Amino acid sequence: MQLNAELQKFALAYLPRARVPLARSTAMGLAAFAVALLVRLGLAPWIRGLAFLTFYPAILIASLFGGSWAGILVLGLGVTVGSSLWLEPITSPEWGLGTLVAVLAFLTFGCLMIGAVSLTHALLFALRDAEERASLVADEMRHRITNLFQLVQSIARLSAKSSDTTDEFMHSFTERLKALSEVQSGAAVNPRGISLHGLLEAMAATYGNDRLSYEGVDASPHPDTTLMLGLVLHELATNATKYGAWSASEGRVHVSWDIQGDVVRMRWQETGGPIVLGKARNGAGTRLLDSAFRSAGGSVSWLPQPEGLIVEIAFRLTGRD
Repeated sequence: MQLNAELQKFALAYLPRARVPLARSTAMGLAAFAVALLVRLGLAPWIRGLAFLTFYPAILIASLFGGSWAGILVLGLGVTVGSSLWLEPITSPEWGLGTLVAVLAFLTFGCLMIGAVSLTHALLFALRDAEERASLVADEMRHRITNLFQLVQSIARLSAKSSDTTDEFMHSFTERLKALSEVQSGAAVNPRGISLHGLLEAMAATYGNDRLSYEGVDASPHPDTTLMLGLVLHELATNATKYGAWSASEGRVHVSWDIQGDVVRMRWQETGGPIVLGKARNGAGTRLLDSAFRSAGGSVSWLPQPEGLIVEIAFRLTGRD
């Protein structure tokens, strides 16, 4: 097992990682052929017959490091030169079945070696690509899990700051985790992640409210940004239901956004609800949301107006730089 691992490591380290350029493959084939020919000439006084003896390893080496074309080049030159130097010509009376078998055997086994090496290349590179993809997936999973834990910690702190009793904390914490879970589930179902339209439609379904309208080109943000955006929208919807536009029978919420390059600028606007007094919110929950959303590469601006709350949200589709 360890030997196989070492061979695999050697192959991935030293064999070509892509299709070998024609010039390099040709040079490798010619070099391998030249070495094989010189060795065979040197062995000529001691070896009679076996015209192609040294060309077999040359084909293997050329195919391994120069690709199929290099192996084919050695095979073609080897059968031509080897036949002319160490085999009887076809016009000779001594030419017979043995000579034909030697040539055919060399061509057959040479082609088999080239094909086997080519298949080995393909399998090794497929294995390397699979390992690289698995490593990327593992890194992404670690990153996602870390971000999710940090987000849950932020939710816990936010819920604790805005609750006076244990029951209130459990209720608000559970509701926020539920909202986070719904966003995460939507992102898991769709490989490209949940879209802006999907996020708002899910929020409207969760709150059972048909007084939500939205407009903007649909897009799928980075999953980390989607989680934070879902949490922010959940907070806005909860506040709108308790204190804002949705607490009044005629209140409405309109969400709009535009996309410039990679940046999305979203606007949450409430109308028809209770008159909003005071300055922009600066509570602990708001600060925690702002801080958490900035960690995902976005920003949140709270702008209370007499006719209703306005919240401006900016983020990148690709997440944090």
